[in-house]
Order: sequence, then C-alpha cells, then structure tokens
Amino acid sequence: MTFRSIRRFCVPRALAPAAQDEHHAIKSISRWLVLSIAMLSIAAGVMIVTALQVHTTFRDSMHAEERERAANAIDMLTADGRPFDHADLDLVRRVAGLPNAHLATHLPATGSEQAVPLFGQPDHGMVYLVWTANGFADQMIARFAPVRVPIMISLLGVVLLMILRVRALVRDIERQRRLAHWQSRTDLVTGLANRLALETAMEEHTAAARPFGLIIFDLDRFKAVNDALGHAAGDLVLRSVGQRLSDLLAPGDQLARLGGDEFVLLCVSRPDAASLALLARACITLIEQPVPVMGRTVQVGASLGIVADIDTGLLPSTLLAAADAALYRAKSRPGSNFEFAGKAPEPAERAERLYA
Repeated sequence: MTFRSIRRFCVPRALAPAAQDEHHAIKSISRWLVLSIAMLSIAAGVMIVTALQVHTTFRDSMHAEERERAANAIDMLTADGRPFDHADLDLVRRVAGLPNAHLATHLPATGSEQAVPLFGQPDHGMVYLVWTANGFADQMIARFAPVRVPIMISLLGVVLLMILRVRALVRDIERQRRLAHWQSRTDLVTGLANRLALETAMEEHTAAARPFGLIIFDLDRFKAVNDALGHAAGDLVLRSVGQRLSDLLAPGDQLARLGGDEFVLLCVSRPDAASLALLARACITLIEQPVPVMGRTVQVGASLGIVADIDTGLLPSTLLAAADAALYRAKSRPGSNFEFAGKAPEPAERAERLYA
C-alpha cells in the first residue's frame, strides 16, 4: 500500500512556498550600482563632448560673422566697380571690426587666420583679405579648462570610487548571506542537508506536484559506539554513513541528517515503492559494512521507514511523522529492516519522534 491512502485522513495540506528570491534585493542593488557606473561614465562623456561642441559652434559662429562683415565692407567699397586697393584697408578694418586685416596673395596656412577672396583685382591675380580670427572661444577654453576639467575629473573619480566601494560592500554582504544561508541548511557534523533544507525541498516538490519518496534511517547500536568510544568516534561513524549513502543518490535526490543518528533520503528519481524497496536494501548493505574508528572497527545497523509516491501536498511534518511511524514498526523487529507507511501517524507517535 502506498502513502496515497493517507489522503482519506483529514490532515493539513502543505502551503506552496512563496516564489521569491531571497537575495533579490541585493542583486537589484548590485545591478543598480553597475548601471550607475555606466550612467556616470556616459554623463561624463556627454559633458566633455557637449563642451567641445559648444566651443566649436561658438567659434564657427564668430568666424562666420567676421567673414560676413568683411564681405559686406568689401561689397560696399567696390559697389561702383572700382577695384579694392590698399587705401581701403583702414576703412574695412574700422567698418568690419578687423583691426589686423591685410591683403595677401595666398590663403592662410593656419586655422587661426580667416580670409575672403577679392575678385576683379587688375594685374594682381587672386588676392585675399586676411585677418587673424577672433580667438575668444579658444581663450575661454584655455582659461577655464585647466582648472575646471581636473576638478570635474576628480569629482567624477571620487563618485566612481564611492560607487565601486558600495558595490564591493554589497558583494561582501552577498557572500556573507550565502554563507549564512548555507550554514542554516547544513548539518555541521556530516556536511549533509539539515531538517530546514529537507523540509524546504519537500515543500518545493509538493508545490510543483513532483512525486517523491522518503526513507528515514535510524542507526542501530550507534549509542553503544558513543558510550564506548566517545562522541568523536560517533561523529566519524555518522560521517562515514553519510558518505556511503551519498553514493546512492541520483540527480534530484537529497540526503539529510535530522539530528542524532537519524538520516532522511528524499528520493525524486525513484519514488515508487518497488524502487524504494531495492534502494532500502542497498542502504542497509552499505550501512552494515564495518567502519574503521580510531584503530578499531565498529559495525552498526539501520531500521528504515519508507513513504512512497508522495504527491498529496501534505505538510513535511506529516510526511516525516508517517515515515517515523513506519520506522518504529521496523525497529520492533530484530536486525536491520524496513517498513512502508500505510496509514497516517497518530498524534502521539508524531510528537514522540518529531518534536522530542
């Protein structure tokens, strides 16, 4: 008989665990910090590019105004068709506001000078009116950039270092959280999962309607080892049993130690009764093999309680109590044995083993 028959008893159902990530907030903070660094870098780049664009636009606008004033002055002086001569330079300088304007037969070689061509000059070929361009925009950059740019870079660097420091702190908090999470779900003697980890896994399987089986172990003659050789020897036996049982795990299975000499195997890969019976015999064979302890060998046995084909959505405490009741029936027989749970455990049985 499988554990499905327990459904006829009005026992409480398990609640589906909340689908939420325990470290979602820390992950979000880390992502926001990375995004802040990226946005800070983009903002710095935009500021620099904007400053350069403003400088270029302002300079080009001033140069265009100078060329327009020079062209208007030349047009005014040559409106009657006469050629432009050196006597007109003083007037162009005053009208166009170009005090250093002069005539040249070639274009200026540097960008610091501007020029407009003079057409219709007899016997002179191409002549240009050349002047030194207004350097106000360059002067402003030269005046303020050496002071403000280092300050801006320093402030951005400080903010960047602060963000990186906060990100390092967040990563340290995340490492500590992971360590605390692992410690809260790990048995420190054997390194196996503990009761909290087991019950969490059972709730997840139940919420996902994923069938599983339970095998609960109680070691026989373990107290004699503790009494004769001490707790250190007992811990060696527990670790050895845990390692042997771990070799039987298939993907998805989990082995946990509830405390004392009790172990639980949560079996997802083989939840049916026939497979669990074969697995129980294999477990007994491994557990009964001698264990070397402090230059001696000791031998323990095991009684097993099994719950098969669990998909009823029952509380983990109810399932463990049912397996515990089957374990008691197995312990009532001599030698290493196993029993299947076929009925719901009585409240007294549940309290005696699960909450003692």
